[in-house]
Amino acid sequence: MDASHVVGLDIGTSSVKASVWDTAKEQIVLQLSEGYPASFDHQGQVRQDPEAIYEAVVGILKNIVATLEKQASGFKSFIVVLDTALHSLLFLNKEMNPISDIIPWMDTRADAIAVDILRSKYCSEIHKRTGCPVDSVYPLYKIIWFVKNDASLMNAVGKIAATKDYLLYRLTGEHVIDYSVASGSGCLDTSKRTWADDLLLELAGVSSAKFPTVVSPSQVLKPVNNIQEIFKSYNSEIAFLVGISDAAASSIGTTCYDFDAFTISMGTSAAIRRMCKSPFNDSNVPNEGIWCYIVDEETYIIGMAMRSGGCVIDWWLKNFLQSNDYDEITNALRSMLIHDQEISTESMLPIFIPAVYGERVPRWIPDRAGAFIGFKGATTINDATKSVMQGIAFNLKRVFESVKNYFNSHDNGSFRVVATGGMCQIENWLGLLASVINCSMTVRESKYDASVGLIMFYLKDRASAVFRAMSANSCIISPDRKISLHCNSAYSKWLNEMISIEKNIYAKYGLNYYL
Repeated sequence: MDASHVVGLDIGTSSVKASVWDTAKEQIVLQLSEGYPASFDHQGQVRQDPEAIYEAVVGILKNIVATLEKQASGFKSFIVVLDTALHSLLFLNKEMNPISDIIPWMDTRADAIAVDILRSKYCSEIHKRTGCPVDSVYPLYKIIWFVKNDASLMNAVGKIAATKDYLLYRLTGEHVIDYSVASGSGCLDTSKRTWADDLLLELAGVSSAKFPTVVSPSQVLKPVNNIQEIFKSYNSEIAFLVGISDAAASSIGTTCYDFDAFTISMGTSAAIRRMCKSPFNDSNVPNEGIWCYIVDEETYIIGMAMRSGGCVIDWWLKNFLQSNDYDEITNALRSMLIHDQEISTESMLPIFIPAVYGERVPRWIPDRAGAFIGFKGATTINDATKSVMQGIAFNLKRVFESVKNYFNSHDNGSFRVVATGGMCQIENWLGLLASVINCSMTVRESKYDASVGLIMFYLKDRASAVFRAMSANSCIISPDRKISLHCNSAYSKWLNEMISIEKNIYAKYGLNYYL
């Protein structure tokens, strides 16, 4: 289908974002978003309503076609390219209806399962074959948890799904998943691009027959009747491209297939990743929590993720600053960037351990928790706020160093850094981060980078034109050398505390693999 409009539909953890490219005008003509919630409990279980996400997707598609019809009447054809957040899990019955909520990456119920696997003979094999280090964030471990803890639910399961394939089924009637999203499940053999049936049977006792069919991200699907009718009513037609993961889309949208660029993506969580032409092999599987996911037939992304992104800032705002705006955050950051007044006192800040929602850096282990170290009688709430932001920045530096070192051992070490995601909107944050990692960053401040990346994925031969059109507002943030020197000293103290905590956990669980 020759489309008059290409829609990039980025279905993330907390919202769906859309960008619409007019192929005749060669420009983005519309961008919009719609949010949806997640519920948390004290047992580490997190849930999202699959119907709410589906309704948000359909609502935004209706909004797009109605808005463009108002702008200019006449026949339009749409190709909609989808991404979804990685690591989600959903159980469907034999009639393909949900019998559970969507369980997103933040859910920690499978921590004990992952610890058992860490101690087992499967630990290295799983990392090598699936590209996913042992980590309770991956659906594989949650599936095992349900098999062990909810037999009645598992007996009713007809299909084991993720957000992507469930939405594709609702939109097209086809139960398929791209190998980009599938590679972030811990269940896919990345070299064969098929489900790791032997691991699924041995570890979880489930057959890959319950999983969606794995297909190319470039496969085009026709809509089901009710979706088709929505577009027909506006004198339009629609088709869906299976698409890729949000991580892959973000990397494409921020670098335009630049294999020398690291993307620092900072939203609810955060990750640092780089595109490359080859996956792990027997000789280069890292000993850290670095993962390798598929993008398409020719491309991979390798990186490391951390849980302590914007979700920790929101936690601090809600529970301690008791506010919904970022004024106190930005004021604290501003004062941290003023040498004469502040830099001599920053070394007296408490150390903040940002593992409020657990942590995956430099590798996943259980029992990670947030903490302040070094509170004194003179410590103020403003000091604590500075510590929170500094702790998040230090965690990103740790991730950056790990991923950079992995690539330095495999190439000539030249690189560029691009920052993207919602946290880029926080005033003064990027100045601190650039100084902490001591590296200049090109900043893409748009929250729509992943949705634009989907358009670039579809229009690969013209991706550079889309990229140029969307890069006009980019800027470069450079480190302040004086602040960088101070941060190096403070980072060393912070890192020593982190390593001390981690070693105690390793010893508690007998994780000699990590020690």
